[in-house]
Amino acid sequence: MLVWLLSVLLARALGVAGFEAYAVASALFILMASIAPLGSEKYALRLLPGLLVRGELGAARGYVRFGVRRTLITAFLCAFAAGAVVASADEPMRGAVLMTCLSLPAGALAHLGVELLTAAGKPARALLLFRLLVPLIAAALILLTRPFGLSAAMAVGSWGLGWLVAMACMGFSLARAAPAGWTAATPQADVTGWRQATRPFLVHRLAMALLAQAGVLALELLGAEGAEVGAYAAAMGTAGLAVVLVTSTNRIYGRQMGLLLEAGDHAGVAEMGRSRLRWLLPAVALFLLLIFAFSREWLSLFRPEFTDAGVTPLRLLSISTAFAMLFALAPTKLKYLGESRTLYRAVAGGAALQLLLLIALVPHRGATGAAAAHLVSTLGMYGAMAFAARQHRMLR
Repeated sequence: MLVWLLSVLLARALGVAGFEAYAVASALFILMASIAPLGSEKYALRLLPGLLVRGELGAARGYVRFGVRRTLITAFLCAFAAGAVVASADEPMRGAVLMTCLSLPAGALAHLGVELLTAAGKPARALLLFRLLVPLIAAALILLTRPFGLSAAMAVGSWGLGWLVAMACMGFSLARAAPAGWTAATPQADVTGWRQATRPFLVHRLAMALLAQAGVLALELLGAEGAEVGAYAAAMGTAGLAVVLVTSTNRIYGRQMGLLLEAGDHAGVAEMGRSRLRWLLPAVALFLLLIFAFSREWLSLFRPEFTDAGVTPLRLLSISTAFAMLFALAPTKLKYLGESRTLYRAVAGGAALQLLLLIALVPHRGATGAAAAHLVSTLGMYGAMAFAARQHRMLR
């Protein structure tokens, strides 16, 4: 909710062009931060709990080093590439994207750290640092700098400082959460095995990031007006309000699922899924009701220019968001079961479908076309993964 409120504040403070630059830079940051760990952050939820329970501290410590190293290397490469591409762009886009590049290493490590801390048995602390501390720092800095002429680059930089502080806090929390004998354990690495094991997690993570951010980037690249880009970003942020709760709880469910599958308790996995749906279905129904009933009111909070262009995209995105929320654990289960080929086919098909639809629809339909592409690809991808996960359960 705090992130959404910040977006409303920035849309009003930065104007259409400034908010467009902020939205594009933010989408690019999320995409690069999702790529940087190369799947090692999500695989940590599958691997580390079991290693820690069995007392295999050397392997656990080796994996943490493996994840940090590959995250930093990839983050620097992504930042350099994005900075080179945007160097000739006009302001305010250039300044906002360059600030995103500077913020990326700390942000990518924080994305890794939240999963490591969750895997270490501290999900509440991980959630607090990732979902609350970072936006609080960003909000404080944005409010402090607003009287001095807030720019898109300054807004992005405020987030960058938030990621830096969160990264340091996560490192400190991980050190405190480490079991006795952690520092004395000799790191053991299975680099080849870990690279292979993290690949499905990377493919899924990249596909999810593209699914969420490709609309904003496609609108910008295909020459849509700033109001269309801003309206889509506002609609995406509003539709994503409910996702925070699901993604946060899914970290807990993901850790629990990993332990249950490792123990061979498939009945326990099924019961966990049913208990999740008991509270999630009413929440999703309420979410859709609020979005459809008050679409114009939600968007008018950002800017009047976003209202007409954003109503239909907001409703389409809320449907795709609700569907993804309900079936969010399906890809996690496929990854844990080693069904990499099924996962690859689903996410590759979804990404390809979205790309084709964006190219076909955005030039003529703008933000509505981008939202329609998101909806169709989400239904196809999550539907295929949920069907595959259900078939696996029925075959047991």
